[in-house]
Amino acid sequence: MNYDAILGPAINTRIPLRSEAIAGRITMNFKCLLRSLLLPGLCAAIAYTALNASVEQSAAAQPGAHKVIAYYFHTNTRCSTCKKIEAYSQEAILQGFPDELKNGRLEMRIINYEQPENRHFIQDYKLVSKSLILANTVDGKQTAWTNLKMVWQLTGRKDAFLNYVRKEVRAYLAKG
Repeated sequence: MNYDAILGPAINTRIPLRSEAIAGRITMNFKCLLRSLLLPGLCAAIAYTALNASVEQSAAAQPGAHKVIAYYFHTNTRCSTCKKIEAYSQEAILQGFPDELKNGRLEMRIINYEQPENRHFIQDYKLVSKSLILANTVDGKQTAWTNLKMVWQLTGRKDAFLNYVRKEVRAYLAKG
C-alpha cells in the first residue's frame, strides 16, 4: 500500500510539541502586554512633549512675553511641614490660576536644590531653607524675584496660606 499517495504532505508536516505551543502563547501574551503598556505610555509622552513645546514656543514667540515662575525649593530631607508647604503651594497655584498655567504666563517648578545641577539656585535666590520663590521674567530674562517667607508662618492656617500665595502671584502677573 502506498501511504505517501494517501497521506501526501501530511506525513512530512511536523506537529509542534506542547512546550513549543506554550512558549508561543507566552511570547504572544508578552508581546500583547508590551504593546498594551508601551503604546499608551509612548503616546502620552509624545503628547506631553508636544504640549510643552507649543506652550514654550507661544510664550517665546511673543515679543515682550511676560511669565511668572513659581519655584518650590526643597532638599533631600523633607519634614511634614515642608511637604505641606509644597502641597499648599501647588494647590494655591494649580487651582487658583488654571488659565495662566495653560497659556504659559505662569509656571510651577518643584526643585531639589541639593542636586548638583540645581545648586546654583542657592546663590541665585539666597536660599537658606525650603522656599517658595516667585520670579518675574520678560523675554526669558528674569527681572525680579521674591521669597514668600510667610509660608512658614501660615502652614497651620490653610486658607490664609492659599490667599497669601494667590495674592502674591496675582501681583507678579500684574507686573507684565
